[in-house]
Amino acid sequence: MDLPEAFDTFHDKISLGIKATQKIEVATGGLTKYLSDQYGLGPGGVFLQGSCANDTAVEPEDRHEGEYDADLISLSATPGMSSDEALDDLVAVLCQNGTYEKLIRLEGSKKKPCVRLRYADDEVGGFHVDVVPARASASADPQAPLEVPRRGAGWHDTAPAEYTDWCRSNGPRFARTVKMLKRWREHHQPARQSIKSIVLQVLASNSLGSQNSDAQALVSTLRGVKVVLDESGAGAPTVLNPVLLSEDLAARWDATAYQNFRKELDEAVSLAERALASTNVEESHRLWRELLGDDFPSAPARPAVPPTVTPSTPAPGFQDSQAPPRRERYG
Repeated sequence: MDLPEAFDTFHDKISLGIKATQKIEVATGGLTKYLSDQYGLGPGGVFLQGSCANDTAVEPEDRHEGEYDADLISLSATPGMSSDEALDDLVAVLCQNGTYEKLIRLEGSKKKPCVRLRYADDEVGGFHVDVVPARASASADPQAPLEVPRRGAGWHDTAPAEYTDWCRSNGPRFARTVKMLKRWREHHQPARQSIKSIVLQVLASNSLGSQNSDAQALVSTLRGVKVVLDESGAGAPTVLNPVLLSEDLAARWDATAYQNFRKELDEAVSLAERALASTNVEESHRLWRELLGDDFPSAPARPAVPPTVTPSTPAPGFQDSQAPPRRERYG
């Protein structure tokens, strides 16, 4: 069953709430101003990228163990810097502020092109901001306006603003479906083995189609992704960045993690198809909850049926003992 009201409730439940949104705005706003001032950057010199920018962010399923985050690009690296120097320079500038110095967690970004700042946990979950130093790309690729560093691995082309525009151009159905797929991923896969969000987004876009409901969109997308992976054989398929075709987003998809995802996907397709095909409200709710987790609402309780009251049988001779109604005369 489509269960549109239940899916609306589910979407609202998993989307970032007011408190999380405000925390992100305060944290990224403060960092944007600080880095812009320190590096002398003009408007747009520090900007948001990732799920918060493209409206696909979700709250963690487990508020005690999960995390939500935000990603910032800082155009603060210079042409002469090595990748390690750019990251070290960003750390040094952030350490000049006593507040930010205490928040830096280098262990969370050793293999990433970023410096991580971890903020205090709240009722939503853990929260961090990843800041990526970037600079104008020196490559000949016209689709690559920027490049970002990775420790020990040099510079890599990127197009974060263009990717955000691409995500938004896919419309609200795409954003809603990606959020639900992210919750499915979190509910069924350990974080270290799960598919990258950007890979999931691109695969979803290629498989979504035009659907009339969230339920139909999920089934169509999961089926489409399964077809793509089935055709790729034992290894991960090539998943090109739609705004940077020289980048294979799945190039570093671990083989074991990929096979685990294939198994989860097969089960998800079966569950989603059964949930959509079911004509029983309780069963459909149960199957969607098995796929998407407990934030998907249970079936509404059936209204209580009042007991049937059987009229009592008059005692023998009851009618004979009753006098006819008295007729009053007026006039």
